[in-house]
Amino acid sequence: MAATASPADAATMLRLDAEQLAEATPATRDRVVDFLRVFAVGVVVVGHWLMAAVTWDSTGVHGRNVLTLAPWAQWLTWPFQVMPIVFIAGGAANAASWASAERNRTPYGDWLQARLGRLVPPTAALVAAWATGLAVARGLGADPDVLAGAGRLIGMPLWFLAVYVAVVAATPLAAAAHQRWGIRATAGLVALAGLADVAATTRYHALAWTSFAWVWLLAHDLGLWWREGVSRRAGRWAAAGGLAATAVLTTVGGYPRSMIGLPGQRSNMTPPTLPMAGIAVMQFGILVLLRPTLDRWLRRPHVWRRVVVANGVVMTTYLWHMTALAFGVIALLPTGAFPQPEPATGAWWALRPLWLLALTALTVPLVLLWAPVEARRPRKLSLTTSTAIALVAGLSVALTYLALEGVPVLPTR
Repeated sequence: MAATASPADAATMLRLDAEQLAEATPATRDRVVDFLRVFAVGVVVVGHWLMAAVTWDSTGVHGRNVLTLAPWAQWLTWPFQVMPIVFIAGGAANAASWASAERNRTPYGDWLQARLGRLVPPTAALVAAWATGLAVARGLGADPDVLAGAGRLIGMPLWFLAVYVAVVAATPLAAAAHQRWGIRATAGLVALAGLADVAATTRYHALAWTSFAWVWLLAHDLGLWWREGVSRRAGRWAAAGGLAATAVLTTVGGYPRSMIGLPGQRSNMTPPTLPMAGIAVMQFGILVLLRPTLDRWLRRPHVWRRVVVANGVVMTTYLWHMTALAFGVIALLPTGAFPQPEPATGAWWALRPLWLLALTALTVPLVLLWAPVEARRPRKLSLTTSTAIALVAGLSVALTYLALEGVPVLPTR
């Protein structure tokens, strides 16, 4: 799959489309949800770039996680592990979309295709492009271990999509449960996440992996509360309660402090744990408190136009930012174009703004090149409910494989 417009053409189209969409935005649209999606993905991108403590020497490229080198930075993962915000924003948007589909009697299969239409094509483009590139590099005699490492690096962010497509597919059930049971449905998801954590310490430890459903469905359910409207008082209780629960669980409950998985340590992310649920509730409460201020800010035309532009390429940016990291490592470190002080030292931190600028410069042309794929909508298919669910299940399994094993290095003749 290839892009159909040059980067310059794509930039022009993005600007023109953004101006038209910004002007046509209805007054009732929840602009904060659009902003949160862009903000969260931006934080994820910067976070991935900062965590990668990569160096090069005569023996090759070496990668470490800065959170293991600077344990004090693990506290920063509490506000900056923003994947819950992506699911909160997704929950609000999916619930609104499903309510509209019900009013218009849109079949489930048609609705699901529309919701996943922006996710599947750019993801397929990434995998196809990298599989082709790795195969060509292997045919040219590149080191298979290096290629396999590159494939794993590119596949790593796809775990989010593997979970998210399943959560999107479950939106009608989640919305029905929320409407019928309200806060009891939310509490039930927390309880199930807790039971999954307990199972992790027993011979039924495989059940701990069900927490991928419970914790991320909880964050998605918070998005349904967002759509209904939550008082500032409730927001304060959520922020304080989520913070307190996370603090207790990570100090006396035996859970790790970091909200990002670290090598050789128990993870709060794989699978997600009760502290991650606490972080989701905390962040939700903070966002409720910030909502009026953010809404007023996003009413400014120049601000909203920028959000519209970023929202149009948010998926492409997420998918290709690790490619920019790989290119940056290859182009800037072995050539000596970028200094390599010892990771996590003062000199290393001082160079991080320049490192982020360099990777941004590499990301922009990639985003402009592949943005037309995200903008293009796939051909609509007539899918029954059972067929749609089966396709989503297959897609989730495929994405999980790519996240765990990486983009495969295909053999060449």
